[in-house]
Amino acid sequence: MKLLHKTTFHYVFISLLFFLIAGYLISLNINWIIESDIDKFLINREEIATTQIINKIPITSLNNFEQKIELSENNRFIDQLKFKDTTMYDIIEDEFHTYRKLNVKRKIGDRYYDITIYKSLIESNLFVLEILKAMSMVFAALLIFLILIQLFISRYLWVPFNHTLLKLKQFELGSSNKIKFAKTNTKEFEQLNKMINIMISKIHDDYNNLKEYTENVAHEIQTPLTIIKSKLDLILQSEDLEKTDLKNIKTIYDTTSRLSKINHGLSLLAKIESGAFENKTNVNLTEMLALQLKHYEEIISLNKLELKTDFKDQIYYKVNSDLVAILISNLIRNSIKHNIPNGTITITSIKNNIRISNTGKEIKVNSVEFNRFHRFSKNSLGLGLSIVKKICKVYNIKINYSYENEVHNFDLTF
Repeated sequence: MKLLHKTTFHYVFISLLFFLIAGYLISLNINWIIESDIDKFLINREEIATTQIINKIPITSLNNFEQKIELSENNRFIDQLKFKDTTMYDIIEDEFHTYRKLNVKRKIGDRYYDITIYKSLIESNLFVLEILKAMSMVFAALLIFLILIQLFISRYLWVPFNHTLLKLKQFELGSSNKIKFAKTNTKEFEQLNKMINIMISKIHDDYNNLKEYTENVAHEIQTPLTIIKSKLDLILQSEDLEKTDLKNIKTIYDTTSRLSKINHGLSLLAKIESGAFENKTNVNLTEMLALQLKHYEEIISLNKLELKTDFKDQIYYKVNSDLVAILISNLIRNSIKHNIPNGTITITSIKNNIRISNTGKEIKVNSVEFNRFHRFSKNSLGLGLSIVKKICKVYNIKINYSYENEVHNFDLTF
C-alpha cells in the first residue's frame, strides 16, 4: 500500500472516531437541553393546576389526557418533584408513545392532592432526529472535503519525492549522464536528494575503478594468450615432435584457445553492463538475420544440417547494430552446437517476433537457465546465452524458450 493511501486511511479512521464521539456528546447535550426545557414546562403546568385547585375548580374538570389530579391520604413526600420518562397508550393512533412525567404531592387547604402532569416526547424526539440527520450530513460532507483536501495537498507535497523515484528508475550505472533532481523547499526531500547524490557519486567511482580494473585485466590476459597461441602454432608446425609431445601441445593449444574465448566473452559482458554500446540505430533485424546466416552456411553444410527460413515481415528495432549481430550470431551458433546429426534449423520472422528453432535432445530442466557458465555440452563455454540475456535486458527484448516435439525454440519479441 502506498504511503499516501496509508496516511489517508489513518486520517479517515481518526476523523470518523472523532466525529462519532463529537456527535454522541452533541446529542447528549441536545437531549439535556430539551429535557430541561420540558421539565420547566411541566413545572409551569403543575403550578397552573395548583392555582386552579386553589381557585376551587372541580378536579373532574381538570383531569385530561396530559393531566391527572387525585385526592390523596398519603401525607409523605410533600412538595417533592419527581420526573420520569414513561410510555402511554394512544387510543387514536393505536400505539404507545413516550412521555415525560412530573409527579408531586401538594397540601392545599386541609387536603392532600396527588398531581401528575404529562408531556409528549414525540415532537422533541423528531426534533433531535432531524438535528442528528443534519449533523451527520454536515460531518460526512466535512469528512469528504477534508479527505479531498488532504489527498490534494499530499500529492502536491510528494511531487518532488516521486520525481526523485522516477530519476532513480531511469538512472543507468554505466551512463555518464548525471542525475538532476527537481528543486524543492521541503527540507527532508532536499536532504534525501543530497544523500542520494553522494551515494551515487561513490558508487559511480567504485564502478569506474572496477570497470577499469576489469578492462585492464582482460587486456593484459589477452596479450600473453595471443603470444602463447602464436608460439604453439610454430611448435605444432615443427617436424621433430613426437606423438606424445604433439598431443600434449595440442591440448595446451586447445585450452589456451578456450581461455581466450572465455576472456573475450567476459570482456564483452562487462562492456555491455557498463553501457559501452550506447549508439542506437533503427536496424532492419530481418536483413541482419539473413546476413548472419550467410556467415554460417558453410558450417551448417559441414554439419549436415538442413536450414529452413521464412522471413514474412521486415522487423525494425532501435538497437546497437554490433550487439544485435552478436545476439543473433550466438543463437545461430547455439542451434548448430546443440543439434542432432541430420537435424534441422528453422528461422522465421513475423510481425515483431523472430523464432530460431533447432532439433535436439531434451534438456533436463524446465527452462533454459541464462546464467554464466551454465553448460549444456562439453564444447560449450557457458557464456553464449548469458550474453544473449544481457543484450535482451539492455534493449527490452523479450526472450522466451520452449521445447516441443523434440525441437528447441527461442522466441525474440521486439
